[in-house]
Amino acid sequence: MNVGLYSGAAGMRMGEAYQDLATENLSLQTVPGFRQSFPVFSTDPNAISTEAGVSSAGNPAAIRMTRVTDFSQGPIQPSGSPYHLAIQGQSFFEVKEKDGSTTYTRDGAFELSPQGKLLTADGAEVLGTGGAPVTISTETGATVLIGTDGGITVNGEAKGRIGLAHFADPSTSLRPGAFCRFTATSSSEAKQGAAPNDQVMQGDLEMGNGNPVLQMANMIQAARLYEANQKTLQSGDDGQNQLINALGSRPQA
Repeated sequence: MNVGLYSGAAGMRMGEAYQDLATENLSLQTVPGFRQSFPVFSTDPNAISTEAGVSSAGNPAAIRMTRVTDFSQGPIQPSGSPYHLAIQGQSFFEVKEKDGSTTYTRDGAFELSPQGKLLTADGAEVLGTGGAPVTISTETGATVLIGTDGGITVNGEAKGRIGLAHFADPSTSLRPGAFCRFTATSSSEAKQGAAPNDQVMQGDLEMGNGNPVLQMANMIQAARLYEANQKTLQSGDDGQNQLINALGSRPQA
């Protein structure tokens, strides 16, 4: 077994996966609620790569890469829409998926349905306290105010509260899913209500928390990682060819 060849090939695959991750982080930084991921590399044979299509079974020289989600605060920008919300802090909005499950998101780009329900951009229902969908108003020109505690008033009348949840450690309690939403690893992990000192901000959106300068640097580093392992692979292949040629040219006894 030529370990050098396996090591070079494994490194090239991880360099490509690293490049894909940096590109994803860079391209989605303007998406509301997006959370960037950091790569963690390991040569532990018991580690499992999270990269689709990358198998390290039977390869002792393989490098494994896992993604760790960064849940730090993203920049908040005004949007002007009364149905757009941002959270200052570590809490999450609660969303009811079409299959009935509950997910959690920082993407507050909500809109109002003709029936007065507060929905995500893809049509999932935003939940209020108690787990019921948030229904605001179908009245044209109604004054909708959402306080820093998530309380909703329409023309001065209370209409419930935005459902919020928080987690002791989101990095271990949440799994990333589609549309910048997360699924709890266990229903008991979610703590109802906002975390202490967290605030809901109406008319604002929290953008992705990616750092474009860092991601550009990561893309360069990934390219260099790929190139270095490509040279390792080429060197191992050249050495193997030289050995085969040398053995083949030996005079027969």
